[in-house]
Amino acid sequence: MILGLHDGHNASVSLINKKNIIFAASEERFKRIKNYRGFPDEALNYLFSNINNDEISYITVGSTFRRRNKLLKLRDFQDKIKKRTVYIYHHLSHSYLYKLSNFKECLIISLDGAGDGLSFLASIGNKDLEIITQSSYIDSIGDFYASITELLGFRSMEHEGKVMSLSSFPTKEEINLKVIDYHKEIWSFRNYLNVVGREATNKLKELLKIKDLDFNTKVKISKFAQRILEDCVLKVVKHLTEEYGIKNVVLTGGVAQNVKLNSKVAEICDSVFVPPFMGDEGLSVGSSLSDKKIDRIKIENTYFGYKIENSKVENLLNKYNLKYKYIEDKEIAEVVGELIINNKIVCLARDKMEFGPRALGNRSIISLPTKENKKKINKLLKRDWFMPFAPTILYEFIDDYLENTFYSPFMTFLFKVKDEKVKEIEGVVHVDNTTRPQTLKRESNPLYYDIIKYVYDTKNIPVVLNTSFNLHGEPIVCKEEDAIKSFLKTKFNYLLLGNYLIEGEK
Repeated sequence: MILGLHDGHNASVSLINKKNIIFAASEERFKRIKNYRGFPDEALNYLFSNINNDEISYITVGSTFRRRNKLLKLRDFQDKIKKRTVYIYHHLSHSYLYKLSNFKECLIISLDGAGDGLSFLASIGNKDLEIITQSSYIDSIGDFYASITELLGFRSMEHEGKVMSLSSFPTKEEINLKVIDYHKEIWSFRNYLNVVGREATNKLKELLKIKDLDFNTKVKISKFAQRILEDCVLKVVKHLTEEYGIKNVVLTGGVAQNVKLNSKVAEICDSVFVPPFMGDEGLSVGSSLSDKKIDRIKIENTYFGYKIENSKVENLLNKYNLKYKYIEDKEIAEVVGELIINNKIVCLARDKMEFGPRALGNRSIISLPTKENKKKINKLLKRDWFMPFAPTILYEFIDDYLENTFYSPFMTFLFKVKDEKVKEIEGVVHVDNTTRPQTLKRESNPLYYDIIKYVYDTKNIPVVLNTSFNLHGEPIVCKEEDAIKSFLKTKFNYLLLGNYLIEGEK
């Protein structure tokens, strides 16, 4: 087995073999620090509580450039477990995630702010990677979007989703400013600002002549940023798919968290795959997938992390003086389904934690997809009002609710909601009548599927609102006590923690 490490932004640990991902988790979930940057010691401690050192063949690290202190920590760890270490370049680690797709051959586009001096890498994936072209960090489309995020008063490398959400609101004004573009003749981006990071933020502020960041101004600037992002990336994809005659595309890197962009790319390609852990947390897995003995690994879900144990829950019930009852596995779908039908909001923390930015049923907050529940959950979580919620939709019903459908199990694409269905699931429809669904097949998560199926059988709605189980600004809950603490602070109706149904606000 191969142990993968990433010790930068959104640090993570993974363990894979030739056929499976055995474990994968972000350190932020253990440390309780969003997007934690540093050595992933707590995730490693948890992993080594469940495996033996002898089971590991070697270590891969998902980037090469780092400072002295980080190198010393990695060296100390290597000396401790006495395994050889292979360093894989940042964007190669992103790109090797193509082995999670079912494509025999594909064009791979890796885009982010920067990593190991690059911001863009294009390659062809079949039996291995063939590098086509690259852009340095100075010509970064990801950094441009991050600078806009910071300019709008949000936190870069964390709140880019807010910019994307704001870009969907209507405004009559339009910004026409050329700051970055893709040049076909040199196969690269060109950043006309010639600066990145805080300098780029300041220069953009000056060029855009911003005086007051009212809501309309934020929408106008967000639309500008989203349009530039889409135009540039679509130029890349069109150019390279035509050049090589390959119509299957893998989008990876932090920029691939932009689901509006992903859906635009899907419109011009035969098929698009976006890894469910496309950001830097995925570097641990991607670096290990560089192993030449590994061809493809099929994944049905992302439940690779910390596992909730009933025995650990039992020790906490009395400590927190909780009102609860034990639910047998065979009863959970009906019990939780009834709560949802009766308009209760239920937090779920069961089995193994998801890996990647999305909660997909094991660390989720779910409810009926109504406008009222959207407002209530937004208030309790203290989220920005303009941020949309996502649904989980049973796969066999997606054509009833969405246009131009395909299987999207990891919430990585946007779809237009059919006009006649908008009112029915209003709580998970954005201002532009789009939604970012988890389309769920039963084999991915039987229990979660059965809960929604119970709701469908009773109310004829195969959809629930699904948002991540965490307080605003915190990572998704990991351990049993994390779930209890977050639940008590948010004051939702119920928490299903393992097999224990805990009662909250009535």
